[in-house]
Amino acid sequence: MTSTLEADDQAHAGETPTAPASFEPVRLPRPTAPRVLVVANQKGGVGKTTTAVNIAVSLAQGGLKVLVIDLDPQGNASTALAIEHGREHASVYDALVDGASLADLARPAGEVDNLWVVPSNVDLAGAEIELVSQVARENRLRKALDALPGLDASAEDRFDYVLVDCPPSLGLLTLNALVAAKEVLVPIQSEYYALEGVGQLLETVELVRANLNPDLEISTVLLTMYDARTRLSAAVADEVRAHFGERVLSTYIPRSVRVSEAPSFSQSVIAYDPYSPGALSYLEAAREIAVRGAAMGEAEGGPAEPVTEPVAEAEAVVVTEAEPVHAPEPRAEADADPAPGAGPVVSEQRTAPITVTVALRPVPASVASTTSTASTASTTSTTSATVPAPAAVPVGAPHASTPAAPEEGPA
Repeated sequence: MTSTLEADDQAHAGETPTAPASFEPVRLPRPTAPRVLVVANQKGGVGKTTTAVNIAVSLAQGGLKVLVIDLDPQGNASTALAIEHGREHASVYDALVDGASLADLARPAGEVDNLWVVPSNVDLAGAEIELVSQVARENRLRKALDALPGLDASAEDRFDYVLVDCPPSLGLLTLNALVAAKEVLVPIQSEYYALEGVGQLLETVELVRANLNPDLEISTVLLTMYDARTRLSAAVADEVRAHFGERVLSTYIPRSVRVSEAPSFSQSVIAYDPYSPGALSYLEAAREIAVRGAAMGEAEGGPAEPVTEPVAEAEAVVVTEAEPVHAPEPRAEADADPAPGAGPVVSEQRTAPITVTVALRPVPASVASTTSTASTASTTSTTSATVPAPAAVPVGAPHASTPAAPEEGPA
């Protein structure tokens, strides 16, 4: 069973994970002030909850204090972090509807230090109806966060990151998250349908900026479910990078069976299989986010704070010999004619190139100017595995272990 899953995982990811030779504790730079990021995309199935959970765990393992707010009535983030979220337990519903304190609702994630969770439950599904008649209903989450002592930038034990997992819609719950935060992290599946919803999300973000939260910006875009074997994934990645520029993380998340299996064990993929391509990619994506956040703090007038709390050796899952996963550049040679005498090339479909064109609304210059260039910053620890492009296999070419037959002379 295990070998079958591993083979399927490697086939989908387009890479073979290699066990690291050595480990060292992960240490990520601390931002100068708490960062509140909303993980949002109204398209379902793009990896919002998976991204929120695994980025949060990766940041926490890096010595940063992280709070996850599960704003999805399905409560999948709570499940993945092993937090009980039945109707008998207090949840974020109590904060939005009854004004309960988030400090009283937050619970520590059992197996991960520095990570706290405000769970969700099915009662949250009725919160939108209950809040319709309330005054300033879109500000409920912002008021709850403003009253949270852990978001005081001068506090020593403050939270460094707050990740809000949103439902797959643009309703009142998502609106509360957008009003409460300053940054949006958008996971985009490497398929065409996922691109269609991005335009609607951009329009919503612009409306919120204009009317409710002028500080809101899309600061981070992460490509998920990337299949390096297909030209469609590369075409979608090119389209996303052309629009969002440097806000797109250089790391992408490959398709991985391990990522899908982990929630069934109430674990993140980081804990479930730290050597898998998905785990390594999320660790590297979290490193990029932390480095960019530290650079943004320095640009605003203050140096990034070093991590003062020691990181336990047992939590270290950094691969020192791995390279970051970068989306491959389009390869012109893949469409070139084969060498004389070689058989036809077998790879993905070699018909007319796939063109993905989606009308995305332009991003205001004020948002684009805030993009940090820290994604190119060097770091001493690297936490992702390289996804090599599949090699073309000539049909009919002699096997490496079989000597080629001698050519016959003229009759």
